[in-house]
Amino acid sequence: MRKTFTKVYPVMPASIQASTYADTEILFDWHKVEGFKGNSIDNLKVIVRGTNGADQTMVGIDLLFATDEIVTPSDENNLQLVPKSLGTTGAAVAAPLWSNNLVGIVPVAANDFNDGDLVYLNIANVDLSGKEIPANGDLYVAAIAKGALDFRTTVQVAEDSFAAGTQTVITLDTAGAKVRFAPGDVIHAVDNAVLGTIKSVDSDTQITLTSANVDAITDNDVLYNVSPIQLILGGSY
Repeated sequence: MRKTFTKVYPVMPASIQASTYADTEILFDWHKVEGFKGNSIDNLKVIVRGTNGADQTMVGIDLLFATDEIVTPSDENNLQLVPKSLGTTGAAVAAPLWSNNLVGIVPVAANDFNDGDLVYLNIANVDLSGKEIPANGDLYVAAIAKGALDFRTTVQVAEDSFAAGTQTVITLDTAGAKVRFAPGDVIHAVDNAVLGTIKSVDSDTQITLTSANVDAITDNDVLYNVSPIQLILGGSY
């Protein structure tokens, strides 16, 4: 039997991160898991970035798992349907149209996460032995907050506004890039304009992108990592 591990980067819009998340609010809607080869999810890790350069005061997170395979009672007319939206990100669950896609829920408790030793983030390891999540068909994951989570930041672009496709080196007018960002982070402005993927964090006030900025950026735009929650799913096949 072979083990498989897949890292997942759900997107949480920068415009929603600009406010805190509260209990029962959707952190991210259904995100398709690419490349998972296991028949079931046997364990998972949850990595949560901090608040403006410091670790979170952690609360629980409910992870929902769904597939695009809906088994009907007759087992003759099974459906292949992508799960319908939970509702608006940053608000409560709004409708049950996804309920027949659901294959499991994993409550990750606040005390599953490590303490503040990692300074900039928190991580939880969850063993699913005996309660594996089936992963037949295309797999999707969504998350709901079980308390207040805060991903707000004060990092701002320092330069005058610049057009799309013009800059790879981005100067910031507030220090702290080294404790807020890391190579590989995908960065959006608070209005959801796409800056790009970080190649290097050169200093507290400068980052370099893998390629020129995707969208036009405005002076003093506040910048966000759009995947502040990451998952590592483990399985076997």
